[in-house]
Amino acid sequence: MEKQIVIDPVTRIEGHSKITIQLDDAGEVQDAHFHVTQFRGFEKFCEGRPFAEMPSITARICGICPVSHLMASAKACDALLAVEIPPTAVKLRRIMNLAQIVQSHALSFFHLSSPDLLFGMDGDPAKRNILGVIGTHPQMAKDGIMLRKFGQEIIAMLGGKRIHPAWAVPGGVSEPLSEEKRDRMLAMAPEAVALIERTLSWFKGVLEQFRDEIRIFGNFPSMFMGLVTPHEAGSHNASLEYYDGVLRFVDASGNIVLDAVDPTTYQTYLEEAVEPYSYLKSPYFKPSGYPDGVYRVGPLARLNIVDRCGTPKADAEWTEFRALRRGVILSSFHQHYARLVEILYMQDWISY
Repeated sequence: MEKQIVIDPVTRIEGHSKITIQLDDAGEVQDAHFHVTQFRGFEKFCEGRPFAEMPSITARICGICPVSHLMASAKACDALLAVEIPPTAVKLRRIMNLAQIVQSHALSFFHLSSPDLLFGMDGDPAKRNILGVIGTHPQMAKDGIMLRKFGQEIIAMLGGKRIHPAWAVPGGVSEPLSEEKRDRMLAMAPEAVALIERTLSWFKGVLEQFRDEIRIFGNFPSMFMGLVTPHEAGSHNASLEYYDGVLRFVDASGNIVLDAVDPTTYQTYLEEAVEPYSYLKSPYFKPSGYPDGVYRVGPLARLNIVDRCGTPKADAEWTEFRALRRGVILSSFHQHYARLVEILYMQDWISY
């Protein structure tokens, strides 16, 4: 007898969603849908507002990653003004952007994912949460809190507050970095690097326990897309890029499909599809059509498309990561691993 399983709400994610699973007469999964149930409507209530307000408004899209939206909007305003902001302002924006990704990655790994890794995917749900981690693995919980604090403190030092800073403005930033704040940031970095190195060592030590999950969890061929350093695109020396750069597309075998694509021309290569069961938009690579052209982004995609990270410690970890599989890494389980490598890279970059 056919059966429908509904998981509503999906917890331990950054947002609102549910999952519907259709089982056939034999009890096998026939179909599954991921429904994004959250509708925000930001485009509509931004209509008619002065462009200079956009960075502050769009930062409110999310309380977890407000800096990402702040930076994207500020860069769009720079383009509207046709200005090239001062090099110092670029570096300051980069630091805040990297700090935001550190705290977001730490939240994802330690608060949302580590309970499954520590207690097992079938562990007791009453224990398999961040409170359970605090109770049985206090050092792991403390490390997660401290890594997130590292990112949040840098955001606060630059932007004046941890959540929804309005510090990046059209044409640059609203306040420079003082020597006192610079020295505080540098003093925080060594401990943060030690914490992520300890976490990486632990994670690599338990990977073997999750062979089945690695094999089946989101393990499928797809394209990957992300930014790489512009001056090295087209070579075999392109490194991680988060604030600026050019687009690179890689296929499921690791072959570069397109490189050095100006991000302002993205509509030439990307299109969005919509499904009737979700507010989620499904971007895809135009030449391949939908759904064949669906691509992945994020930590795993970035480590798959680059030729190196860009700092010595992160490069060593990236080399070990890519040795997991010939070509690109396809299993989404390794998003966890990729986040940890990226945190190490970002802390290295900030300390330099």
